[in-house]
Amino acid sequence: MNETNSDPAACALPIACTLGGADRRRREDEIERLLREGAPEARQLPDGVALRFPGEEIWAARLFTFIMGERACCPFFTFELVFEPGQGPIWLRLRGPEGATDFLGDLLARVQ
Repeated sequence: MNETNSDPAACALPIACTLGGADRRRREDEIERLLREGAPEARQLPDGVALRFPGEEIWAARLFTFIMGERACCPFFTFELVFEPGQGPIWLRLRGPEGATDFLGDLLARVQ
């Protein structure tokens, strides 16, 4: 978990959500619900955060859906799903260029 995001294209993207107004509030509510229901453990990474979710199949599907939605509105993130052996937890890693950790911190602070 010590690798950093070295993709130059990702570093050139603005660190901002492309949604506005009601769409952004709706998306934030969806993300808060996902985080509250999953009650993930959070670990800071040098360039982002790793969130540990339950290992059930339904969580894999929910996290994939989350990633697809976020890729559309926050293209500066790099997303990784890591599945622990033996049906263990699923780790969602959100990484980004400098400044992305501040963006993530605001979101995580609202659910912790």
